Amino acid sequence: MHRLALVFCLAVAAGMPARSAIHGLEVAGIRLPDRVSLAGRDMVLNGAGLRRILLMKIYVAALYLPERRHDARAVLDRDIPRSLQLTLLRDLSTEQNLDALKGGLADNNGPREMAAIGPQVDRFLELIRGLGEVSAGSVIRLDYLPGEGTRVSLDGRPLGRVPGEAFNRAVLKIWLGDDPVQVSLKRALLGEG
Repeated sequence: MHRLALVFCLAVAAGMPARSAIHGLEVAGIRLPDRVSLAGRDMVLNGAGLRRILLMKIYVAALYLPERRHDARAVLDRDIPRSLQLTLLRDLSTEQNLDALKGGLADNNGPREMAAIGPQVDRFLELIRGLGEVSAGSVIRLDYLPGEGTRVSLDGRPLGRVPGEAFNRAVLKIWLGDDPVQVSLKRALLGEG
């Protein structure tokens, strides 16, 4: 009987890191808090992962939501606060940023969707263009609040706001859409990785 209890306790203990790993996570040397505040609202770390291109580590992405959700549709189809944090692991030029964003938007949003948010996409690309070269270690945050839009910031410094829930959904599809920038990163952001 004691042996069975010991085996059970070891099995439970072995399962703990996977279950609790989401609480304060480290990805590629970047320590991510298990909670952030967004306009006074407590947001929990839904998941985080590493963006790679071939063998190069590009950035660590982290998704924060009011409560954990493991289904992309549950994140994209609801008008809820959400925050995407990108911590750069290498220097990126403006053109690299713009090309990646344009490609991801086009891959995951149809022509009709893109036409509907054209002015917002232009505003967003203008904000990104204004960054110039972004150095390794920089943190870009896209914080969405219903009724307000997406706040874009670099290292905690506000850069501007882009209105509309449809715009935020379109941008999040770069990582969570049907043709995400990286499938393993999508799974990680949804807490499946």
